Amino acid sequence: MLRSCKEEDFYKIKSVSFGRLSPSGVSGFFWGCFVLSTITTIFAFMDSLSAESTFMTLMVLFSLIFWIFQFIFNLFFSIKKLAYKFQRFLSLYLSLIGFKVSIDTYQVFFGICLSDGTPPYIENTGIILFFGGIILLIFSTLRAVKRVKQDELRKEGKGLYNFQNSKSYVSLPIIFGVTMFGGAIGKYMSEVSTDFTVFLFLLFAVIMQYGIALVLPEFFLLMYCKFRFESFRVERPK
Repeated sequence: MLRSCKEEDFYKIKSVSFGRLSPSGVSGFFWGCFVLSTITTIFAFMDSLSAESTFMTLMVLFSLIFWIFQFIFNLFFSIKKLAYKFQRFLSLYLSLIGFKVSIDTYQVFFGICLSDGTPPYIENTGIILFFGGIILLIFSTLRAVKRVKQDELRKEGKGLYNFQNSKSYVSLPIIFGVTMFGGAIGKYMSEVSTDFTVFLFLLFAVIMQYGIALVLPEFFLLMYCKFRFESFRVERPK
């Protein structure tokens, strides 16, 4: 979809590739994501002990395996010489970690649902919101491609986001999330239930997923440009 676009069409992506998303600038993001992954994996593991669910066991096992790989790659890319040498793969890893951290908290939410035996509609609400976030990410990515073709990422363009003129783009996910939350909490309260822990984790999961879904296309575009344009390769400072 972007093969017809030229290097100058990605000027604003190139700017961030030499700034906050440079090989030496993303290390803090990687370790911040690692801390969050550690916390969510621990919570999910504790829930799996009482859940007695094959799904939960497999999810935690996958999370532990990915946690180990995440630690290894974080160490690898924390070495500046390697980060600059393999920066194309670093950009790929950046997109992968960005997506992973956006959905990490869901494993805690589903763990609580299975271990505490919460009503099925709460788990269904989480599933619907989760796939709503996936749809939002797809829509955000298509929107980013469209803005590139509209020359908005050129030097004189308005940039990738420009949320001020895209109110419906931001408000629709909020309305969707509030509606789903309102219905589930209303039904939950009508059953005279007072433990809202599961909703707090779901709220945090949705905020993380939907918020990152709005900005993750920037990572995707950076990865695309790293593999396509040699000029996006950042020279290691001497």
